Amino acid sequence: MELLSHFSTLLSILPTPPTGTPSSVATTGISFFSLWIGRVGGLIAFIGAIKLALSIKDEGSKEQMLAVLVMVSGFMIKAAVYNLDIFKIPATYSVQASNAEFQAILRFIGKWTRRVGAAGMPFGAVNIGLSLSSNDAAQKVIGLKSLSSGGVVVAVSAILSTFV
Repeated sequence: MELLSHFSTLLSILPTPPTGTPSSVATTGISFFSLWIGRVGGLIAFIGAIKLALSIKDEGSKEQMLAVLVMVSGFMIKAAVYNLDIFKIPATYSVQASNAEFQAILRFIGKWTRRVGAAGMPFGAVNIGLSLSSNDAAQKVIGLKSLSSGGVVVAVSAILSTFV
């Protein structure tokens, strides 16, 4: 019963969802949800950083890689949500405005896929370097695959506008 008494305190901390006309609800709703989704992204990045710190003492590079991926995904969520202004639709929507909006969205997607691919390439390079010291053929293959897949993602995202 004591736990339930704290529930009302918790609810008073949380902001109230937006109300009003559909236009104002859409405008304030985007701000409301982007704030909270950004906070969740920050928490995910924090959890990934803690997992990385705890996995450094272990020998398992798989745990470290998963922790880095969790951390990066949290940062990506936070950064993507704070860039939601690219999705605002003007009141007078013309063909030129729709083309400009679509190009802005493509630039946003291309920028983040290049960043993800560029982040994957150093991991492949490190795997190759470690495999040369231990003469492990399987690790060399994994490193080459990681390096080349990151390079392909960077290259494809650089020419994203030619596909659409």
